[in-house]
Amino acid sequence: MKTNKFLQELANQINFKEIDINNIHLDSRDVSQGDLFFALKGKEMDGNDFISKAFEKGAALVISDSNTDGRRDILYFEELRKYLGIFASRFYGNPSFELKTICVTGTNGKTTCVETFSALSNLLDERCAFISTINSSNDGEDLVKSQLTTPDAITIQRIMNSALRNNAKYIAMEASSHGLDQNRLNGTDIDFAILTSFSHDHLDYHGSLESYKSTKEKLFLDLNPKKNIICIDSSFGLDLYNKAIKKNPNTYSVSIEKPADFQASFEYLSSGLKVNLKALDEEFSFELETISRYLASNIICAIAVLVIQGVDLDLISSLSKKIELPLGRLQKIKKDNITVYIDYAHTPEALENTLLELRRFHSDPVWCLFGCGGDRDKEKRPLMGRAAEKFSEKVILTSDNPRTEDKDQIINDILDGISKKDQIIIESDRERAIEMAIEALKNEKKDGVLLIAGKGHETYQEINGNFHEFNDAEIVKFS
Repeated sequence: MKTNKFLQELANQINFKEIDINNIHLDSRDVSQGDLFFALKGKEMDGNDFISKAFEKGAALVISDSNTDGRRDILYFEELRKYLGIFASRFYGNPSFELKTICVTGTNGKTTCVETFSALSNLLDERCAFISTINSSNDGEDLVKSQLTTPDAITIQRIMNSALRNNAKYIAMEASSHGLDQNRLNGTDIDFAILTSFSHDHLDYHGSLESYKSTKEKLFLDLNPKKNIICIDSSFGLDLYNKAIKKNPNTYSVSIEKPADFQASFEYLSSGLKVNLKALDEEFSFELETISRYLASNIICAIAVLVIQGVDLDLISSLSKKIELPLGRLQKIKKDNITVYIDYAHTPEALENTLLELRRFHSDPVWCLFGCGGDRDKEKRPLMGRAAEKFSEKVILTSDNPRTEDKDQIINDILDGISKKDQIIIESDRERAIEMAIEALKNEKKDGVLLIAGKGHETYQEINGNFHEFNDAEIVKFS
């Protein structure tokens, strides 16, 4: 594509070269002859350090957010991060303007909402591509493992372009706070913006809870979605709803606790939940194979998109029975006299809510096994400990992606939130901790419940820059 077609804001620069570009890249390793390389300074790496490498591989042009080194084939653009998504969208033919785009943010529940919406859409014979923490798909069927919750701006536009070529009608994607802060969704025409939940997380990146809140708000207040769907069960969600509806009357509320446009009540069944949903001016029911009202809330956010677009409620109800939750979302494994649940809960709110749901559904003692990730939000560690202690009969503290931190120090940080130390078992080897917990529960004379929290779908442990194969569910099955 001619550079003047998608680099309009740079066309007046003295060094601007109107040339044909074959492809665009953020990673110099991907550059081929005739490509454009965006040299972008990041938190951990600086793309400007790889400009010479990009030219060696045949780059026709480089756009830098830092300098030009006096070269005529390097353009300087101070606002590169802000405009990268816009440039990428134009290069790929503005695909989001032809797709119906659903962007989901929230501390917890993004993956469930995105993958549920894609599954329901495909069951309706309306193909939906998606990008989630676990997988991405340009057709809703063929899956590729995701590297980031929200990919870089170029990758997003490339996936959307591919989705169009695969005859997709929708694309649903997670919008992480990191992605929003780094403007990765700029240039995307958003039909539905969704908030699933909000709680304490990612303060290692954002610095403060207020900064984290303002980043989440960007999706609804700055990126101009056509419609908003906001769960109001957190104080932040309610405040955001009140702000968003003033700017955009096409803003809808979701709640499992209070009156809302989409308000749910529940009945517990042997197989899971019966959801009774007041959806705008109508009511209908459907069943889900989960015991978690909070997971159900995320699914309701996805269903709300279909209801708003006029999909028949009876059809939605019938299709809901076919929903399969993403891996590691209260994944249930029966072991002799105990019931094991694998869950991705890695925030204080998520851990507390998950334990509460287990206690609502089970009368048996509940044990909780978890750790906290290294090089991440340290402030939440004692809060996680407090939640586990409050809602579990026994707590097993172990490792969970310690990264470059000492795993024992992370455990000590969690212990700061726990008052009854005699309730705690410490085993930093996660495999051994799981085996030990299962063996101990097997030896109990009554049935028991074990929640293994934190990793969910993950199949690795990250230790000192190395990734080691590790799967909670597999350890349970062979214990």
